[in-house]
This record gives sequence, structure tokens and C-alpha cells, in this order.
Amino acid sequence: MIVFDANEEVKNLYENWHKWMSQEKNYSAHTCSSYKKDVAMFLTFLNQHLGGTILKQTLSELSLQDVRSWLATLRNQEYEITSYARYLAALRNFFHYLKKFENIDNNKATAIKIKRRGRSLPKNLSILDTSLVREESFQVSKELWIQLRDFALITLIYSCGLRISEALSVTKNDLHGDYLTVTGKGRKTRSIPILDTAKESIEKYLEHCPFNISVDQPMFIGTRGKKLNVSVFQLQIRRIRNNLGLPDSVTPHALRHSFATHLLSNGADLRSIQELLGHKNLSTTQIYTSVDTKKILEAYNKTHPRH
Repeated sequence: MIVFDANEEVKNLYENWHKWMSQEKNYSAHTCSSYKKDVAMFLTFLNQHLGGTILKQTLSELSLQDVRSWLATLRNQEYEITSYARYLAALRNFFHYLKKFENIDNNKATAIKIKRRGRSLPKNLSILDTSLVREESFQVSKELWIQLRDFALITLIYSCGLRISEALSVTKNDLHGDYLTVTGKGRKTRSIPILDTAKESIEKYLEHCPFNISVDQPMFIGTRGKKLNVSVFQLQIRRIRNNLGLPDSVTPHALRHSFATHLLSNGADLRSIQELLGHKNLSTTQIYTSVDTKKILEAYNKTHPRH
């Protein structure tokens, strides 16, 4: 937890901002937590940069140079350019709230622009790397039900193209025959076809699970019967990956990317993939055309007789 030095008035408006994001704007728990941590990091920087306790007046008098100094500090710590963009998004959100509800109007603090580099391509996996999605690959845990849980979860992610947070929130009530209802970003729901292999792996896991899971409780749970933590599952995947000698690029999120690129390679249209992934804008989905084009060029360079 990041602790900054501020008076009670500033601490209260900081907490009120967090409640506003969660309750009024319906931001996801992940976004709220990340933004809150990012702004706390900025305020901690101000303690050192300006020297002293942060007051409401401090926030109203911040300059563009103060924000640039913060970014320079991040640069010295070798943060990625994409991280700068997120930190600034959090800061803009914070000052937007201050202007709307706390009578602090400081546009200078958020006027800085970041020149983005070309968007990086998703790390989709080859069909060979998706060998991770085999039940025998998950025998790194001593308890059978945990092996079956991890296998069912990764199968669900790959077969439905889910985000980890979405998969970990799935309940029995979300399963409707051949379709799965998913709650994604912005608490928007979508229906996704679910393969028989995914349904069978979930059924097998639930049969062996030692806990009684109610129909509205997240299905994937930890050893104490509570909702499975993202970091615990990611640790399991690292262990499985190391056990199989697979590259570091084999992650749950890479399987979501692979879901999209493998569909595109086999003739699915972008609009359908957009709906399945839960992307708000088609432009987000269009990055997969770059992945597919790269694959085509590689095949062309290898096989064209005149190359």
C-alpha cells in the first residue's frame, strides 16, 4: 500500500474519488484499484518534489512542469511508455473528479500529451504452444481437484476468448446450454458459445471439488473455498509452463489473443470476433489483422518460388 503525506481534507477527497469511480462510474475493481494506486504514487512523488504535506491548495496550484518532473522520474526508473499513458489517464480522471465535485479546476496538471509508439502486437500462440490445454499438463498440483480446476479454467479462457477476470467471475448461473453469459469491462454482459470440451472440463472439476459452490458464487475457487485469486492462478500457469518447457509467452492472456487470431485465420470476420471478445471499439479488434498479415507474410517468404 502506497502512503502519501496529505491533510485530512485531501485524504477524504482522494477516498471520495475512489468511491465515485466504483459506485457512480461503475469502473471495474481492477481499474479502480490501479487508478487509486497510480494517483497515490503521484502524490507520494509530490511530497518529495514540493517538500511537505499536500493540501487542497497544492492540487489547485500544480503546474505542467510538476507532472513532467514526475514522468522524468518514472523514465529514470525505466517505466514503459504504455505505463506513462495509464498513469496520466488516472491523473486526468482524478482531476476531472476534483473539478466536478471538489471545486479544484486545474487543467494545467493534465494538459501533457504522450506520443505513443506503434501499438505492440498481441503474443498469440501457435497451435503447438496451445498444447498447454491438455489435462495431463496440469499435474503439478498434488490434489486432483486443483488440477481439474486449472485445466477447466484455462480451457474456458482459450475456447471462449475470456479475460482472466471474466473467467474467474463465471458462476453456474452463467452457463446456459451451449452459451455462456460473461460480464466484461464496464459491467457489460455478452453471450459466447461454449464448446463441449470446456463444458465437460467444468463438469469434471465440479464433481471433484470438495466445496459446495452455490449457483451464484464464482465457480473457480481456492483452497479455502473463496474466489480464486488471479495471482494464484498465474503462479500455477508458470509452474505448468516450466514443467512443459514452454516459453514465457504462454500465458492465460496470450490464449485469449490466440482465440482471436486462430478464429481470424480460419475465416471468422472481425465484427464477430469483436462481439466475442467484448471489445467496445472495432479498432481494438483490428490489431488482429496485423497479426494475421504477419503470419501470411512469413508463409509467403518461406514458400514463394521466386523469393
